[in-house]
Amino acid sequence: MVYSSEERIGVYSVAKIFTEDLGWIFREQPINDFGIDGFVEITRISLNLKDRIPIGKLIGVQIKSGKSFFKEESDNHFVFRGSIKHLYYWINHSIPVILILYDKEARLAYWEEVNKSTVLFTGKGFKVNISKRNLVDIENAERLKSISFFKNRSEYKLWQLQTSIEEIRLLISETLFLYIEIDGIPNSNDYHITLLLTDENCENHVEIIYRYEDENSNRFDYFFYLSKETSLKEAINDILPWADLFIDGVAFSDELLTETILSEILSLNQEEFTQDVLEFKEKNLFLSLATYLCNSYYFKLELKANDLAYTFLSINDFLSKEPVVRQRIFL
Repeated sequence: MVYSSEERIGVYSVAKIFTEDLGWIFREQPINDFGIDGFVEITRISLNLKDRIPIGKLIGVQIKSGKSFFKEESDNHFVFRGSIKHLYYWINHSIPVILILYDKEARLAYWEEVNKSTVLFTGKGFKVNISKRNLVDIENAERLKSISFFKNRSEYKLWQLQTSIEEIRLLISETLFLYIEIDGIPNSNDYHITLLLTDENCENHVEIIYRYEDENSNRFDYFFYLSKETSLKEAINDILPWADLFIDGVAFSDELLTETILSEILSLNQEEFTQDVLEFKEKNLFLSLATYLCNSYYFKLELKANDLAYTFLSINDFLSKEPVVRQRIFL
């Protein structure tokens, strides 16, 4: 095998960009690996705003460095050409793979995902157009995050449970509360949802959601977006599948939330509100109803561990146990 200093410079430089600029984890593969130079793991910022926490979502990267890879270009993109054997390896990989061209002189890295929609076959080989706008930088971080996913649904769900093990154990041992903020996004049909899982029972929902100074409290934050047509209950169940949800001892549902909000608004005895809120209820637009008087709405749920929580603790014990008889190779 011929050693190429140009290739090594490319790998080191791209790893530096991912690590320093994006704060993600770059794990290089052995130098003689076939078709993958390394794996990038996405991280998120911790609650103390200082540490980075890996979230288990990966991207495979193949890095090409040197002037020869920039010879073929247009005003908008560079053209990479490769062999079919590498293409099949990348497309059939268990995680998404991106191709990166590193410009040593400009110290810029350009990327494109390798998949059936980005590849053009050329007879004996293939080509990929890599946009000059696709820089590996903080401005493109969200786009890179969007392609990092678990291609195997079972692996994703297992990871989802494993990363919630602390919350599951805490929920089994004591009562936890879920504080929810529904926040309307101006000029949009979407809503930003904030979830705070904690053992604190507080009547000031706004204050507890936005209070960060107590580092010793049990606190877990989740964020996602919803549209008007999406069930909030199903969304929360997707995030916290190991918990049953209750409002004042009654099982939580979108319909129950709608009735609660409607009662709160009608109790104000303002006739100008009545027609609007009744129309929202009739059309099942409970998110619009929640943000009718104010752009944000806050409420609290009680949580109880369900059968999945108890079952997964037993499964996790099994998964964590070191095997006595080794019959497999674990990579």
